[in-house]
Order: sequence, then structure tokens, then C-alpha cells
Amino acid sequence: MKAFLPISTALCVSLSVVGPFLPLQAATELPEVVQIARGGGGRSSGARTGFASFSGGSGRSASRSSLGGDRRADRPQERSNRVETRQDNRTGRTDLRQSNRTDRVQDRNTTRRQAINTWDRNRPNWVNNNWANNRPWRYGWYGGNTWNNWGWWPGRAAAWGLGSLATFAVIDSLVDSAVSDQNSYIVVPDSEYSLYYSSVVANGDQVRFQADDGSSTMNFSADCRAGTLNGEPPQNGDEAQLLNAACQVAFGQ
Repeated sequence: MKAFLPISTALCVSLSVVGPFLPLQAATELPEVVQIARGGGGRSSGARTGFASFSGGSGRSASRSSLGGDRRADRPQERSNRVETRQDNRTGRTDLRQSNRTDRVQDRNTTRRQAINTWDRNRPNWVNNNWANNRPWRYGWYGGNTWNNWGWWPGRAAAWGLGSLATFAVIDSLVDSAVSDQNSYIVVPDSEYSLYYSSVVANGDQVRFQADDGSSTMNFSADCRAGTLNGEPPQNGDEAQLLNAACQVAFGQ
């Protein structure tokens, strides 16, 4: 004869048997839950997928485009400004170098003249307060009638704007002052040259002498009758004035 459990007792036994399997069922259902949480599985058609467009994206893109356009528009002006700045700096450096070069030339010229102005050692006997009468060669024949007869004079003098050359009275006064000051050179009128008058040595119509052009001291030879300097006609007005001054010192009266 079979024994039957009461209904309440049977229900409890059934729940106790089924209960242990509930966690396993939940575990098998967890991936679906995880999928739903991550947007998978039973997602609605309106859910975002991947890199969906979002509100405000087009605005930033437009802003970047606008800024890029502004920068591109500004580049030519910025480039122009940089070029002008470099040019200004280059010009400033060039001006500074030229100024320094000019100063150095002037300093060298002053130093050179001071060094060459060795009055007591290099002065010949005829160079003194009565120098014009103590010249040890024939003199007194050179003057305006001489240089007016130089073959090159009319055309070149007109081109250079020269109406005349320094007279003996002018050169004599300059040499007298230099002798009194114990200075061995005179500044040739209307030229860039300084003539070392004490270096003048004459032989017939020829003369040798030294002169400074502002940067160096050079040796010259001249033919006062023919009007040539170093064997050729003067090349400019400065050389014409130098030739005349040397001839006045040597042969003028």
C-alpha cells in the first residue's frame, strides 16, 4: 500500500528540487542581458550603432572651415610682412656696414697722413719759407697759357665743367701755409687729392711726385708741357687739378 505525502509537503519538496537549477538558468540568460545592455540583441531600430553622427558635429566642422579660410586669407599678408621685416633688417645691416667702412677709411687716411707727415726727416732743402725761389731747377714758365694749349683741354674741360685750373697764386698760398704749419701736403683745390708738395722732383718738363686719393698714397709722373699724367691725358676733373697743382709747384710763377 503506497503512502501519500500531504500536498503541502509535496510542494515544498518540489521547490527544493527545482531551486538549485535557478542560478544555472539565470547564468545562461546573462549573455542576452549583457547584449541588451551593450545595445545588441533586442535593440530598437532607433538605437545608435558605431560612430553615429551627433548633434553639433556639423557646427564644429563649419567653424574649423571658417577658421582655416581666415588663416589662409591672412597668410599672404603675414608672408609680405615677414619679407618686409627681413628687407628692413638687411638694409639696416648694409647701412651699418657702409658707415663702419667709411669710418675706417677716414681713420686710415688720417693715420696715414699723420705717419707720412714726417716733416723734419723728408723735407728737401728747397722746401722752406722761401720755397718758390729756392727750387733747384728751371721754373717760371708754367701757367694758364700752358694748360690752355693742352690738346685735350677744350673738349674735356667743357665736359667736366672746368672753366680753369688753380693759379700759381692759389697753390703758392697753400704751400706757404703748409710750410708754416710744418705740414708736408696740401689739399688740391676742387679735387679729392692731397699733394705731397715736398715730394715734387722736376727734370726738364717732367715731374715726379706723390699724392693721396683719400684711401692710398700713389706715385705719379707728369709731363707739364704736354699735359699728361702717367703718360695719358687726365681721366676726370680731379686728375686735371692734380696735374696742374704739381706743375705749379714745380714750374709755376
